[in-house]
Amino acid sequence: MARGIRQRDPNTGAILVDVTSRLPKIIGRVTLSPGVSGFVDVPVMGNNPATFWFNADTSQPDYNTSPIFTYDGANRISWQYVSPNPLYQRGGVLVYGRY
Repeated sequence: MARGIRQRDPNTGAILVDVTSRLPKIIGRVTLSPGVSGFVDVPVMGNNPATFWFNADTSQPDYNTSPIFTYDGANRISWQYVSPNPLYQRGGVLVYGRY
């Protein structure tokens, strides 16, 4: 049975938030260093789609850029930094999983 939350508007009863059907399962985390591009393969779990998010390092200046992420639609998440100078790039943690 799926678990999650469903929040309704107290006045109208309309559903405001509904995450009861699919919740992501965290499979792993990768620490990204500024200037180091790479990839991670998300293990296959049936037909469940992959999900990922990036938690940027907040100790770095706001003008630093985060990497550009791409997903191949199957199981590989890649990241690449656009700026050639690591001093202007933001590291952090990439969290990934499957629904």
